[in-house]
Amino acid sequence: MKERIIPSACPHCGHVFQIKRDTMAVAGMNPIIDQRLYDGTYFTHACSQCHHLYYLEQPFLYHDPDRKYILLLTEKKNVGPLPDDELIVRCTNALQLMHAYRILSQGLNISYVLRRQHVLELQVGPVEFDMWNAETRCLWFRQDDQPVAVRIPEEELPALLRRV
Repeated sequence: MKERIIPSACPHCGHVFQIKRDTMAVAGMNPIIDQRLYDGTYFTHACSQCHHLYYLEQPFLYHDPDRKYILLLTEKKNVGPLPDDELIVRCTNALQLMHAYRILSQGLNISYVLRRQHVLELQVGPVEFDMWNAETRCLWFRQDDQPVAVRIPEEELPALLRRV
């Protein structure tokens, strides 16, 4: 893990401050980071002045060498040399990164899940991916805090369970 001092300003009250945050993490090295990425709280920050919660957008790199993927939260087009044999997912905001993490950390093909999510959204409106249940062969999504399941046909499992 790599920490850095991040300058920031509260979008609600304008309070300016600096905060020490991790800018890089490796899967499994800090279970708290992994859990907060999964549950969507990693980038949240409460302003010490007005106490509003907001996303503290910062450059961030997450690497899972076992599953062979790297998540990047950056506005830069060129980040430097990255491995050719790993899936690189560039995200422009914290919500995208946490969404990608939730999918990839479960060993799922991100393109497949996003396609399934799109089809479901055409039917029921906005949803957010939650989890995969291999026992029931269901992708679970949330819509207004209500669970919505999409059962995956057995013949599509190979496409779901690979990354590319």
